[in-house]
Amino acid sequence: DITGNQKVWADMGLHGGGWHAHSTSGNLNIHLDYSIHPKLKLERNYNLIVYLTPDWNSAWGGGLEFWDHHEDGTPSHLHTTTENRFNRAILFDTTQYSWHGLPEHLTCPDGIARQSLAVYYVTEPSPQANPRSRALFVPHGAQANDPEVLELIRLRAEEATAERVYKGLK
Repeated sequence: DITGNQKVWADMGLHGGGWHAHSTSGNLNIHLDYSIHPKLKLERNYNLIVYLTPDWNSAWGGGLEFWDHHEDGTPSHLHTTTENRFNRAILFDTTQYSWHGLPEHLTCPDGIARQSLAVYYVTEPSPQANPRSRALFVPHGAQANDPEVLELIRLRAEEATAERVYKGLK
């Protein structure tokens, strides 16, 4: 019912997916996921995220934020937050302007982490598919005025320069 007649495959290689853990002070800036899988060349359509941390206290943060967007597609404001609750599953469409993340630093005690399992689903690319093969992050808070952060975001978003960022090369 969710996908209509569309043939959908799980990304068995878990490119960017799998087990995610964020501990004290961890965060993930608001972003759009890649649109075209860099290896399979298929369009990423859906994210399935399952929260794995029992006894998580919502006061520590860690809810998945979804943001609305301006007419030009850039994020505008927080729309909703889905609380991190053990065994809760979230399924969302990534073909739209699905800006999401957890931009606020977690305040969980040392030794506890926000854990989740992420599986992504792909289809044959639609004619309207964005060619983006890298996630597109936006700065958060004071980062908006930090030239180093802005340059890192730019380099990470481009296929030709992203590998340098991950390897820590300048």
